[in-house]
Amino acid sequence: MRPLSSSWLVSGLALAAALWLCACVHTTPAALPEGFAAYPPDGAFKAVTPDGVVYRVRREPNKPYADMAFWKEALKKRMLEAGYRLGAEGPLAAGSRQGYLLELSAPYGPLDYGYLIAIFVEKESIQIAEAAGEVTTLAIRRPALLAAMANLTSP
Repeated sequence: MRPLSSSWLVSGLALAAALWLCACVHTTPAALPEGFAAYPPDGAFKAVTPDGVVYRVRREPNKPYADMAFWKEALKKRMLEAGYRLGAEGPLAAGSRQGYLLELSAPYGPLDYGYLIAIFVEKESIQIAEAAGEVTTLAIRRPALLAAMANLTSP
């Protein structure tokens, strides 16, 4: 068996690197918020900023099947019972789809952390976009996050 030449080795490594980079691209109906970098997915679209704000978009089955009114109330109740403080809530549109945005905060050690959750209820699934970070840092990133959430599309 002949040893591989260095040109074959370099070509093989370049091909492997290109394939690895292509595998890291995640096609999703989520837009990357300004100032965020996507990182390899494990089923959900994920992005992060250098200052520690994280953003994720995922889908969950709409089971038990229910409408937006039910899921709004269920989400709010769950988060408040878990100890989060309500900051704001209201409608959020993504194209022609009507969603719901919940803004929360909670203490974490010596800091307070903010949490944004947007849901879009569809017949088969619920699209969930969520962001979290230290409250002052999250407030700075909030406009970019809301713009990305408003640009979510259905698959």
